[in-house]
Order: sequence, then structure tokens, then C-alpha cells
Amino acid sequence: MSNFYSKIESILSNSTFLKEFENDIKNNNDRSLFHNLNQTSKSLLLAHAFKKSHKNIIFVTADDKIAEDYLDDLHLLVGEENAHFLPDFEVLPYEQRSPHFMIRAQRIKTLTATTSAQPAIFTTSVRSFLRKITDPKIFTKNIIRLEKSKNYNPDLLVSNLVGMGYENQFQVSKVGEIARRGGIIDVFSPNFYQPIRIEFFDDEIESIRPFDVTTQRSENEDLGAITIIPSREFSLHDIETDEYFWNKIHQNGFYDGIELDISFLLPNISSFVEYFDNENCLIFWDEFHFFKSYHQELLAETTDLFAKSTKDKKTQPQDIFEDEKFIQKTLKSHCNYFLAATAQDFAEVSREKETPFAIHENLHGNLGVLDKKIAEKIAQGYRIFIQSDNESQRKRMMNLLPNFDEKIDFTVGVFQHGFDLKDTKFAVYTDHEIFNRYRNKNRPSKFSKNEALIDYESLKPGDYIVHINHGIGIYAGLKKMSFTGNKVECLVLHYAQKDVVYVPNFQLSMVSKFVSEEGIVPIIHKLGSKKWESAKKRARKQIELVAKDLVKLYAERKIRRGIAFERDSEWQIEMENSFIYEETPDQIKSITEIKKDMETAKPMERLLCGDVGFGKTEVAIRAAFKAVLSGFQVAILVPTTLLAEQHFLVFKERLAQYPVKIAMISRFRTKTNIQKDLLKVAGGEIDIIIGTHRLLSKDVKFKKIGLLIIDEEHRFGVHHKDNLRKLKSNVDTLYMSATPIPRTMSMALSKLKELSLIRTSPKARLPIRTVIVPFDREIIKEAIAREVSRGGQVFFLHNRVQTIEEITAELRKMLPTVRFAIGHGQLPEKQLETVTLDFAHHKFDVLVATTIIESGIDIPNANTMIVNRADMFGLAQLYQIRGRVGRSNRRAYAYFIIPSKINEDARKRLETLIEYESLGSGYQIAMRDMELRGAGTLLGNKQSGILHSIGFNYYNKLLEKAIESFENNEFSENWYFEEQPLENVKVDFDYYFPKNYIADEKIRLKLYREIMNFQKIEQFENLKSALIDRFGEIPEKAKNVLIYHKIRFFTNQTHLKSVKISQKNITLEFDNKSLPSRDKLYRLTGIIDLPIHFSTVKNFEISFDFEKKAKLYLNESIKIIKFIAQNFKE
Repeated sequence: MSNFYSKIESILSNSTFLKEFENDIKNNNDRSLFHNLNQTSKSLLLAHAFKKSHKNIIFVTADDKIAEDYLDDLHLLVGEENAHFLPDFEVLPYEQRSPHFMIRAQRIKTLTATTSAQPAIFTTSVRSFLRKITDPKIFTKNIIRLEKSKNYNPDLLVSNLVGMGYENQFQVSKVGEIARRGGIIDVFSPNFYQPIRIEFFDDEIESIRPFDVTTQRSENEDLGAITIIPSREFSLHDIETDEYFWNKIHQNGFYDGIELDISFLLPNISSFVEYFDNENCLIFWDEFHFFKSYHQELLAETTDLFAKSTKDKKTQPQDIFEDEKFIQKTLKSHCNYFLAATAQDFAEVSREKETPFAIHENLHGNLGVLDKKIAEKIAQGYRIFIQSDNESQRKRMMNLLPNFDEKIDFTVGVFQHGFDLKDTKFAVYTDHEIFNRYRNKNRPSKFSKNEALIDYESLKPGDYIVHINHGIGIYAGLKKMSFTGNKVECLVLHYAQKDVVYVPNFQLSMVSKFVSEEGIVPIIHKLGSKKWESAKKRARKQIELVAKDLVKLYAERKIRRGIAFERDSEWQIEMENSFIYEETPDQIKSITEIKKDMETAKPMERLLCGDVGFGKTEVAIRAAFKAVLSGFQVAILVPTTLLAEQHFLVFKERLAQYPVKIAMISRFRTKTNIQKDLLKVAGGEIDIIIGTHRLLSKDVKFKKIGLLIIDEEHRFGVHHKDNLRKLKSNVDTLYMSATPIPRTMSMALSKLKELSLIRTSPKARLPIRTVIVPFDREIIKEAIAREVSRGGQVFFLHNRVQTIEEITAELRKMLPTVRFAIGHGQLPEKQLETVTLDFAHHKFDVLVATTIIESGIDIPNANTMIVNRADMFGLAQLYQIRGRVGRSNRRAYAYFIIPSKINEDARKRLETLIEYESLGSGYQIAMRDMELRGAGTLLGNKQSGILHSIGFNYYNKLLEKAIESFENNEFSENWYFEEQPLENVKVDFDYYFPKNYIADEKIRLKLYREIMNFQKIEQFENLKSALIDRFGEIPEKAKNVLIYHKIRFFTNQTHLKSVKISQKNITLEFDNKSLPSRDKLYRLTGIIDLPIHFSTVKNFEISFDFEKKAKLYLNESIKIIKFIAQNFKE
């Protein structure tokens, strides 16, 4: 990464102040206080000290959030490789929990950076700086270097990695995991963005390649050599302890909270500062005058938690954090400098200097004022830089300031703040300050992209299944069976009266997972009974009616003329290019799909499904702007006043530079102002109107509405949706939701609505750590204290207005130093607005609220959610509530508090949230919601009885077939005819994936499904390469799976009635209705050089004898069937 410092170094060399600052550092004139600084000017001083001293720099801040914010400016100044962040554990002392693996990975990366010969800047918090950690000598000996063609015993490597904290898994999916399959070892080290695949031949390393965590396929690039760093800060092999701790380690390995006991586990412990040479390290303190109080609070908190802890009392507070003597020792042993916003007076300061920096006032997008200020500065001889978030925005800024094109440096990369350095006449302006926009903290994703996988039909033993012929049973796993004389792997399905059905892997299309309504336990069918056939018959009759209605509706939509919006204009392109974030691939795809719909004359009906914070609002802004530029009005319907306010601010901020009139109707507006705006809407003076269900009132009239956007549509009731139908008639409609209600989901799946998915998480977003706990005051206290201690905020959801004051009083008593606020829908409007805005501006630490926080509150600094009586909420609602946190790049926590006894349905809902903790799970949550609550109704016709009897997946399959028959005018009494996978290919070899090759049953089942659905012959070769890459050389039985399915692949493209293959011959039986011509037979015998026999006893048959080619009989068989498939067509 290019660094900004190198661009401005020659300018900075003219600063008298910086020359004096440089001399202070060179002469070890420490204990200096520099004030009149904002965050970015502090960062500039750190960068200057680093560049001029060539020493390591530790920068100590109040908390992790501040330390990480400084990192953004430092990365821009000196490059990512020269600035690192050491986070604290984000676990309270005595909480008996280890840090999240992502936090551990970040810490280890930073500690590893201290071992480099190259100096760097290290930002950290008070807690992390004072925490006692592994001795650097112990840490560095656990770094492993591997080189291609060198020897390293793979057994020893696995042993060492497990000792270093790596978890042994069958498949690597996250940092800190390893997987071994024979001579292949996969490892995901914290210092790599991708996991690494190491291939051995005996002890020799043959290749070292990165691989994709989603596909598990390795890349062609061979790295040649790698350094693997620990997954924990010490190895189990380093431990020297007593019997008590040895027993804990023997039972659990790295037990939860092991980091707390480090003083008793290792022969030597240390602190972060001791990872550096005293002479080669400078320490800078941010706002040091607060440091003592931070330290005292930390020790008091630790002592208090120690007294209340139920844990064993071996580890004392002084075993966790350093004391006052350590601080005094550090101040004496190192050169220390203090940075502050204002002048301070404390004993440690030996000299004080006011810096010549000046902070800019907010311009609020007033380009006229900016133009004037720049002209004045240029006249004074200033060198001016204007920073933008991306290249498109940089070009836009150049166009907005054409008078200064050659007198201003327009650059990409943005500081937190702009500033002037007056003594060298140097100024920096940032685009987010010029336009009063959010700053894009575009920290690179530290590890592989996290894309949620859509595999909602994955089966596990105990799941209910539907077999087309036999009905509803229970899946019991995979089993190797003898089938038509060959050993194959079959699905084992249990039915009533202990009946069992074995489904071979090539008949998986006959089986689907049973999905129905919440609480429904299906009837397990008895084999051979008439109940299943009766259920299918009733379902088909009902589905015929639904299909006719759907086809009629499709036809009406095709006839109905909508609006064909104009193609993208220059303004559209310019506005989209000014987006300060990098669009995710799914965002781009969704935007393209929506625009394509809008540019056709057919009314759009599209559902945009994406997690909270994944970028749906930006997609909506672009769609709305496109409609406005085409001369139409846009209505944006939201469920809550707070969400209306949020959207109003975001839309205004995004479209501030364009002549777009935006208004909002909500409880926060007076009736007089609302009436004025409604008159403007009717007159066409307002382009975009944002509001709650008030928009559906009869007095809301549009002059020329073209687009309706409905956000969080699952929050609207039946009455609201009836009014919606009247509003939207021929208007394009975009629905947005993180978890669409099951009815909408089923409509999207049945193509009544088009579906766009945003599954890719933004960079550096972390999954929300979700826990389900009983009501426990200590757990609640610890959760709030942890968040507040790291500078964050907390939502506490208590959904009873009658007792919300009481619960808040109890919380205040538990945490007297924490600032609480209360918010609920019965507060006066202005008071609720004030509370919300004050919380957003961090005037409070905890907001105790009802479900009014479910939507509309976007506070990236709030990263802990506590939900009281979580069992009382629905699945989609809980998912939406949890999405209020985790909207930044910091670890977020969700605590769902439940009573000791809850019903089975509530338990399933909560287990689903634990299962789908990862980002991008909204689609899976919606699919699971269809399992729990049912697919609802289609076109208002109640289908629940049908869904109970045959399941949603089979229902949807029949519905698609019925619709296809009606649309193609091929409807008949046998429209539902289901082709049975014929046992028409008989071979003389076994075909299955051996357990010792692929141990995980889910992966084997997934591969069988994948092969069965292949549409192209190239897919077989791709899978073969993938298997070798992931699992090593393919054993014979696994090769045979590919061969068998390749034979079926070609056979299904022919009119062959059956194929029989053995080492002696291949016999091809033709259907008498589709006999080959004489000319085709001549061509076949001319190509295939084997003895041939004909038979017409039953059907027409051809046999080829392999004789001398017996060893190649499988290749010859594929060659023959492929030729017939390609040449024996009508």
C-alpha cells in the first residue's frame, strides 16, 4: 500500500515545529506534552516520529475502539505493513471465557510483528498494555517455517500445531483450524488471508498452496515457503504447572478462560512493552491525564469481579494486570511523549508545547464556502490536498472544483479529520467532512470472505423426509449396501412398523426434506399403505387450483403495462460512483437485476433479501434516484418512525448534491408540516416521500408515482397490505427484508416475485456471538461492563412498558457508574426522539427499550444486545433484533435471556439463531422460518393442510410442474406424472465414497447430490480435480462413482432402455419405439473396433465383446454410450 507520508515528507521538512519535535526524539528529550491536536494530527506526529527515529512506537489509548480508529489514519500515512493494533481480550476478568478466535488471531498477528527486524507503530488500549501475557521468548519459539522440498514430519507438524492452539477439524473453515487427510494438511494461520494446503510425499513437502475456504479448491500458485504463527499465545508444550491445572488441561486442552491463568501455567510471563528493546522503542500516550483514573477503575473492577467470582481463587487481580509500579518503571525505562487535544497539567510532564495545527469547521456541503477558503489559502501560499474515498469520488471532486485543478492535489484515501499545519502552510480536506458524510472506515478484511451458503435442505439423521413413492419417513444416515450386486452407499429411511427403505445415491431426486409449519409433527407412513397416495391426490387437486390462479396472474402481469424507466444517465453513474464503500458482488448483481426490471415495461415485483447492514439501503437509493431522473415520484414505506427518520437522513445525505426533493411523514413531524408536504406530493413538488403506514392513508395522493419501496415488509399487517395493493397497481415495487415472512419467501420461490439476494458480508464484519442464558444478574452485569469498558454501548430489550422503569432501576443499582436511558413507544414523540439521538451521540451507555429498537436505529458503536424473555419473540423478529448490533468491524454479542422452562417451539427458534450465527444468514433464517411457521398462504388460499401432508418442498415441486403444464397448454389429467429414476444401468463394480477417504457424511451426501445434478460433462473433470485437491489421490471405489454417473449421464441422453456392463461385454437395449437407423449402426460399428452381436429376442439389442480390451472396458463403455448420445438423435 502506498503511503501518504512519502507524498508530503518534503512539505513537512519545512515545518519549524516538526524539526524541533524531531530533535526532541533524537536527543531523548522525553516527557514532552504536545497539545492542540485532533486524531489525525496526532497520527501525523506518530508517523513523523516513526520515520525519523527508525524505532518501534507504542501508542497507548483509552480503549480498543480509539486505538483501532487511529490505525486507519496510520495505515494511510505509513502503510498497513508498518502499523498494527493489539486488541484486548474483550472478556472480563473471571468471566471464564476465552477471547473470540478473531480477536486471538489479531493479537497473535500483532505480537508476531514485534519479532520483525523492521520497526513499526503499535496502537493498543490501556487494558491491553497493562495485561500480563506470554513471555516473548516463549512466544517466538512457536513460530514454524516450512519450505517446499524440505523435510518436516507431518505427524510432528500436526502435534505442534495442536499444541499451539489449532483445532483439528475434518475441513478447515476458519482461522485457527487444521485438517489432515493422509499426506495433505490444511492450516489456517492468523497471518494469512486464506488457509494453506501443504502436500507431503512421506516427510518431504511437495507443494504449499492457498485454497478457497468456500469451494475448498486450492490455487495454482505455489508459495514455496510459509511461516505459520501460533493460534494461541502459548503452546501446551510450554506449560509448567501444578497438578490442579494439569488435570484441567488433560481433560479440556485449551479450556475456556485459560488465558486468565497464565501466571500459573508458564515459567515466565511478561507484558507487551517487554516485547521491545528499551533503546529501540518510544512510547506515546494519548490523553495521559485520564490514564491514572482508567488504571484505578480497571483494578477496582478486577478486584470486584474477583470477590464475586465463583471460579477458584487461585488467580488474583495482580496476576492479570500490572500495577502502579509497572507504570512508573515504564516511564523511567523508555522515552515517553504525551499527546492531547488541550493543554494539561500533570506531574509526569517535563515540558509542554502547543502545536501549530488548526482544525477545520464543518462545511455541511457548502461548496461556495469551500471555494472561498481554498482561494484564500492558495493566495497565502498553502499546499492543499483534498482526499476522497475512491477514484470515482476523486474525479468528482476535481469536477466540483475546476478552478483549482492544477493547484490542489486530489488523492484517494481519507483521514479521520482534515487539518492545517500553519507553520509550513499545508492543509488537508476530506470529502466526508466537506459533505458532512459518514467516513468509510474501509479496513481490509483480515481473512477470507464470509459468504453464507444456501444449503437449507441439508439432511441430518433424525430429519423428516419425503420420498415420492413411499411418503414421509425419517432419515437415519448413509449406509453401504449391496444393490443389484454392487456395493453402493444408500440413504437409510425409517418408516412406520419398523419398515426401512434404502435409496441408492443415484435416486436422490426421489427424496426431499420435509418442511411444514411450526409444531407440526408429521405422520410417518407405512410402506404400501394408501394414505400417501391419498395425500398426494388431495394435494394435486388443490395445487391445480393454485396453479391456474398463478398462471392467470402471470398472464395479467404480462399484459399489464408498467413503466419503462430510462437507462442510466450521467448523473446516475456519477451518483453511484460517489459511493464511499466498495460494493459487494451481491450488491452489484442485485442493482443490475433491479435496473433491468425497471427498464422493462412490465411492472417490477422483486424481493431484495439481505442481512441488516449488508447494503440494501444503497440499492434502494440507486433505484429511487433512477425513478426520479425518469420523472417519477418514489414512495418508501417503512414500519417504524425511527426507521423513517434513519432513511430520511441517509437519502438526504446521499442525494445532497442533486436537485431531488425528499420529505418524511412520521410522528416526529407536526400535522401542519405533514399537510404541507402532502400537498407538495400531490402537486409533484416532492420526488421521494418516506413514511410509515401513514403513507397508505386516503389523503395521500401522488401526481406521478413510479416506484414503491417497502422496507421490512414482514412488519406490515393484512390491512396495510390490502391498502398497498391499491397503491401499487401498475407501479414497480421493490420489497426489502433481512428475513422475509414465509409467505413472501414462498411467493419468491414460486416466481410470483423475483428474488435478489445479498449474502456477501461487508469487509471486516464479524459474526455476532450469540448465547442463550437464564436470567442471571452477574451475567448481565458482566456483559454490560465488558461492552462499556471497551468504549461501546448496549441495547437492553425489555418489551413491557409497565415494568421497564423497574428493570432499569435494578440495572442502575447493579452498575452505578454506567449511564442508562429508557425508550419506548408510549413516550412523548419529542422525548423519544431526544433519547434516541442522545444514545446515538453516546450520551448514554445503555438504552433500555421495547421493540421500538427492532428497526431504524443504526448505531455502529452499540455492539452488545441483551434481550429479556427472548422466548416470547418470533424467529424473524429475533434475527432482526440481533441485527441491531454487529454493524461495525468490532465483535458483537447477543444475549437471549430465557426462563428455566420454555416450550419446544421457542427452543427451536433460539437454536436456529445459534446455528446461523454467521453473517448473511437471513435467507437461511427465512427458509427455517418456513419450516417452523410454514410457507403460509399463496394468493390467500390456505394451504396448511396440504403442507402438513406432503411438505413444502414436494408441494413446491408439484406446483412448478403444474404451472409449467398450464403455461405450455399441455395440461392433462397426468400433468403430475413423475419420472422414476430407472435402474437401467447395471455394472459389475462397486461405487461409493469410502469413509476413510471422506469421513464426513454430510460432504459425501452433498457430493452425491452434486454429481446427480450435473448438466455438463466438464463438471465430472472439475469434480475429479477438486477431490484430488481436497482429499488426495482418489481410491478406486470413489473413481467408480464418477465413472458410474458419467455412464448414466450419457445414457439419459439416449433412447436406450438399459445398459449392462461387465469386463466381458457391454449390452445396449433399445426401445422398440426408437430404433436406430441402419446408417447409424454402420457408423457405430465403423468407430468401435470390437466384435459385435445383435439380438431381437425381446427388444433390439447390441453387444460389444471387450476380449483383449478387458482392462479398458470402462473407457470403451463410456466411448460407446457417448457416441450413441451424440449421434443417435432423431
